[in-house]
Amino acid sequence: MKVRAFLKWLPIGLMAAAIATGAQAADVTLRLGTAVFKSHPAHDGAVRFAEGVKRLTHGAVEVQIYPARQLGDIKELVEGVQFGTIDISITTSSAVADLAPGVEGLQLPWLLDSYRHMAKLVRTPEAKVLTAPLEKRGVICLAIFEGGEHHFISNRTINTIEDFKGLKTRVFPVRLHLDVWRAIGANPTPMAYGEIYSALETKTLDAVDINISSIYAEKYYEVAKKVTLTGQFFWPEVLLINKSRLESLKPEYQAAIKQAADEAVVPQILAAEASEKRDRQALEKAGVTFAEPSPAMKEAMRKAVAPLYKTYAAKDASIPPFIAAAERLRAESKPAR
Repeated sequence: MKVRAFLKWLPIGLMAAAIATGAQAADVTLRLGTAVFKSHPAHDGAVRFAEGVKRLTHGAVEVQIYPARQLGDIKELVEGVQFGTIDISITTSSAVADLAPGVEGLQLPWLLDSYRHMAKLVRTPEAKVLTAPLEKRGVICLAIFEGGEHHFISNRTINTIEDFKGLKTRVFPVRLHLDVWRAIGANPTPMAYGEIYSALETKTLDAVDINISSIYAEKYYEVAKKVTLTGQFFWPEVLLINKSRLESLKPEYQAAIKQAADEAVVPQILAAEASEKRDRQALEKAGVTFAEPSPAMKEAMRKAVAPLYKTYAAKDASIPPFIAAAERLRAESKPAR
């Protein structure tokens, strides 16, 4: 029987299978979970990484992405990777601060000048040392991506540092964030990521320390309309993989996974900057206002948190070299006079 005649009588499902027979099936499938929606920069990082792995392994390793808390919220994702129930996750670096205290150096307030500054810094040896302790906990950090520079959203007009006083402000539940906002004068309130919208809606919260892309992706603009562009820190997103799972793979697959992660870093961070600009335009159309703090207010905020540098530099030996690297890169980026 001729092939064309044979296919004519095959059921559609069998025909598709027959046509696909020549395609290579993945030898390995890895699950990657995030707590964010597809419009968030961290999801973009997941896609870039997955595509890189597929390209470098010629389809032999497939990374399946589960966004929007399908595999759990931030805490569950970190624990899932640590204990091996989830292969890979991209989540905020703050979520692993208890496992690797040095990562708090990534978010020292006003340490970083720009997305480009960050893109250079997170690939330095000094940055990689911050996450090294994770290996003893069964986790390997493949790369550091970026979720977006953090600002302050509320329904209040903020003109001076005194306007923050007592405002119940959602922060991620780590010491550094609590210390930053206490120093500024707010009332920092730890809360799960998935609970923020309802807390703003019911006025359980006055404000949120958050990035512009998350304001748009999570639709916080429906319940809060004023953004103060404080820019206190960037939001590193760590790409984590279960150590045992990675080491169980063929050496060439391990190498491809690490290469794909490294290659995705700079494009992802620069794309996060572009995404922030687009999302800001969309938020402005939705009625959100953006206010730039005055030089006096910026200086007052920086002065309030300055003692934290000494405090956190003393917490972990990896932090002072990281601060020095950040300052060195900042000096190198300044145009010569």
